[in-house]
Amino acid sequence: MTTPLIPAWVSSELNQADAAEVIALASACLTDDPDITVTRPATVGVVVTQVREPIAEERFILGDTMVCRAEVTRRGSPGWAMRLGGDKMAALAAAILAAEYTSDGPRAGEVGDLCTRSAEQRRAGRAREWERLAPSIVEFEEIP
Repeated sequence: MTTPLIPAWVSSELNQADAAEVIALASACLTDDPDITVTRPATVGVVVTQVREPIAEERFILGDTMVCRAEVTRRGSPGWAMRLGGDKMAALAAAILAAEYTSDGPRAGEVGDLCTRSAEQRRAGRAREWERLAPSIVEFEEIP
């Protein structure tokens, strides 16, 4: 029997979603079914942040980033999360939601909705920021 994998978009969105929403939905999942195994407790650490320079397209290390990571098992399915910052509760909650999603639990649809809503909110925020910055764009004319 193979262990189901957490879809990348679910992990990505849970790790960027609003902490309060993630914690609230994880609490609801645990109210429905409190059976969970914490395989790796929430731990704060750092990861090296690497970026690609846009002109020469060379990678370089930008610096260390503080993250919090947690792993759980729920109904035989894994849940893993790594969130920016040191919020252990939010990281554990995101791991619980990832496991709820991969186990196709009763709230898997709500987890998917949270991920979709999180992505839409981020897209809308970026659009607002672009709209705010667009008037300041300087365009240069080419001189032949």
